[in-house]
Amino acid sequence: MERLNIFVYGTLKRGEPLHHLLEGAKFLGEGRVKGYTLYDLGEYPAARPTSGEASVWGEVYEIPPELLTILDEVEDEYDRREVPVELEDGRILTAWMYIYRTPLPEEKRLSSGRWAGSP
Repeated sequence: MERLNIFVYGTLKRGEPLHHLLEGAKFLGEGRVKGYTLYDLGEYPAARPTSGEASVWGEVYEIPPELLTILDEVEDEYDRREVPVELEDGRILTAWMYIYRTPLPEEKRLSSGRWAGSP
């Protein structure tokens, strides 16, 4: 059976409100995606492409393809894009990532590239 990788950096991560949607998914590790900036929108974060050296940190899971349909509905303010993810052990995988559609104000930027969780 075909499986896909997904990179999550917000409410789908372990310990967050929507992680239950990834029940049964195989955790592949933590890692980062270079070339994106992370923003804090309060209840959830948003990633946007950047021209600098910024990275977004998150988790990678192996999922069945049909789960993407459900995640696309949940992440309706985002577009899905395949990106290279560098895992902490140095491996590089290709994974789907949700990218926020709208530009965001600089004051919402998370310079660490990590979202601490919902308030």
